[in-house]
Amino acid sequence: MDQPQPPIDQSQQPPPPTLSNPRFTLELEFVSSLANPYYLSHLAVTYPYLLGISNAGDEGDAAKDTADPDAQAFAAYLAYLYSYWKTPEYAQFLTHPGATLRALRLLQEDTFRRDIIRPQVIEELAGTGINNGAGGVATEQDGEQDKEDQGKPEDAGNNNTSKT
Repeated sequence: MDQPQPPIDQSQQPPPPTLSNPRFTLELEFVSSLANPYYLSHLAVTYPYLLGISNAGDEGDAAKDTADPDAQAFAAYLAYLYSYWKTPEYAQFLTHPGATLRALRLLQEDTFRRDIIRPQVIEELAGTGINNGAGGVATEQDGEQDKEDQGKPEDAGNNNTSKT
């Protein structure tokens, strides 16, 4: 009876945090790439349907996001990744934990996933850093939350936040 459950449960569990685990290293490479705003732009331009971006116009975006199973699956995958990469056990493997976790946190929001295709958003993330809340990208609070979740304030981009 126990054997049918582990394969189902195992697919929903994070991989063990060892560099010899292929799934772990693949997910580490992917989440590390998310720290680069230009990679986020590449995802938005190359795979807009995954982020819920519609070509029909801004009004249809929200309906498109909820109706597109690929966008829902990708959003669920991003939520899954964020749920365990923010823990110290996994965050210790990130080379840029502050930027990576902030990007994962921002990608949880439907509006951010749709807005990331705009060059202004990418330039704000690249030029002023993800921790600057300018241009409708409310991230100052997110940066503080990520550092608290991660427990590594010295690796984050904003050094004046305090842990609680």
